[in-house]
Amino acid sequence: MDMDPQISLLHLELFHHWDKETRSTLTYPQIWPVVMQRAFNEDFIMSAILCVAAMHLTTLCPQSTKYQHASMQLMAKTIQLFRKNLSRPFTKDNCEALMGTALLINYISWFDLGFLDGENGINSETRLDLAQDQLFLLSPGIVQVWFQAMPVFIDEGSVFTQMINQNPRLSIEEALVRQGEDPARFVEPFMKIWDDPRYQTWGCTATETTVCGPTSYAWRLLGGLETELSCRGSLPRAPLPSSEGRDEKNKLVYIRDAVLRITTNYTSVDEPDTSFTIESQLARSSFENIIRRMSPLLCCASLKTASETPTHSGIMPQDADIEQWFYGFPILCCGPFAKLMMRGDSRALVFLFHFYHAARILLAPKRCWWVSVRSGIMEQLILTELKSRRLDACLRS
Repeated sequence: MDMDPQISLLHLELFHHWDKETRSTLTYPQIWPVVMQRAFNEDFIMSAILCVAAMHLTTLCPQSTKYQHASMQLMAKTIQLFRKNLSRPFTKDNCEALMGTALLINYISWFDLGFLDGENGINSETRLDLAQDQLFLLSPGIVQVWFQAMPVFIDEGSVFTQMINQNPRLSIEEALVRQGEDPARFVEPFMKIWDDPRYQTWGCTATETTVCGPTSYAWRLLGGLETELSCRGSLPRAPLPSSEGRDEKNKLVYIRDAVLRITTNYTSVDEPDTSFTIESQLARSSFENIIRRMSPLLCCASLKTASETPTHSGIMPQDADIEQWFYGFPILCCGPFAKLMMRGDSRALVFLFHFYHAARILLAPKRCWWVSVRSGIMEQLILTELKSRRLDACLRS
């Protein structure tokens, strides 16, 4: 990695902190040893590792400005190098580095609140503008990297294929059902908000031309994969038992072929033309889909807030599943829903208020350092913005 000699000692400190402290706080623990090895050959992933470590140290040593300064420099360098390397063909040698960097950039985006510069949340004349929030702007790129890398991972037997077998949402839903809870119980109240004319208002007018194409493309890719997997799930199982290893191999081959079909069918990043009516229907459907995915976490937050007595840990969702679902959730918020956020749509703001509120309630601040500051600040800023529009965030049955 090309390092300035004057700050190379700081880089060594950051790498040591990453290895001893930061790495253990991140989800997908099985992939980080591989990612670390790749970092010695690819400067973009080393830059991402150092940036995440600097951000972690910023939370641990808020009185020191050197870590904040380093994280800002490394963040800009990471994104620049990452975008440059995305033009390279995806191969066995660089796929793990690219995907690992994409996952680290999601942590960086969670932590970064630079888009709030100039907003104090107190001055009523300062409107909340989410159009530059990197947490959602960079998500389409992460989706596209996953779709390009996964066939290579499957063919080469990468440790990254283990991510496919993890389904935190399903685990959370099953735990809630065992407790007698309906994981989808927040869908109806949110859809009432959607249909309420008072909430059909926008805030800041965002310039969407540079982001609509990529976010719509990522949304089409995810939708295509969901359709493929649902079709496979509806197929009858073979009557003869097969080994677990063969089942796993067949599953990976199916996913690889499905991803290749989808990326072949959706070759254009440009957004297809749609009428206003169709666009409105897509926006409503996208909003409902997002709420349905998020509802289990809102249920968990509601249970934790309302419960006065400790609930048996064996029937509650695991913290690791909750953490992983929060971490990856913004990656799914592309397409029509992303446009709602960029426009400052009041219905999207209500959702984001409850999203950040649930994150603050459910995620341990020390371990989930990457979300702790953002969740508290955004929860308050969004509530202030809604009040300025004479709206509230209450959900009604």
